[in-house]
Amino acid sequence: MSRNRISGFTLIELMVVIVIIGVLASLAIPRFSEASAKAKMSEAPVVLKSYESGVLAATVESSAADLEGLTFKDIVMDPPKDSKWWDYKTENTDDKKVTTTAFTAKAAGKMGSFAEGKNLNTKLNTGGDDNCFDHASDSEDAAKKMVPQFMTSGCVAVK
Repeated sequence: MSRNRISGFTLIELMVVIVIIGVLASLAIPRFSEASAKAKMSEAPVVLKSYESGVLAATVESSAADLEGLTFKDIVMDPPKDSKWWDYKTENTDDKKVTTTAFTAKAAGKMGSFAEGKNLNTKLNTGGDDNCFDHASDSEDAAKKMVPQFMTSGCVAVK
């Protein structure tokens, strides 16, 4: 009499596999969350750099007195109004006018270690021989972690 043996996994083997998958997931999920936050953070430096390029081009074509009256149309830049993650503002209360003093991106939501309501700023520094922009944030450590290439560029790196 021949006996058919049913092959399969034991309960212990299945539990070991489930534990291994759990450990791998606990290692991977924070990495994916951090990568997602960095992707959200990367929008603001691109917009701020566009503003800087437009203002620098305008400084070549305009006199210093004309710079305060620039509009976004003059610098060929339109700040995003439908951004899901950032609110963009100038120091000027008139949203259509550009001031060369500062342009700010305010976080509309929490992005990793960068808290909601914190800012990334760019400010034209005309004190030196060449015009450059100071980059700053009211959450310096988190900004250096999330967008280091933006925070280390500009006048701060030149000093």
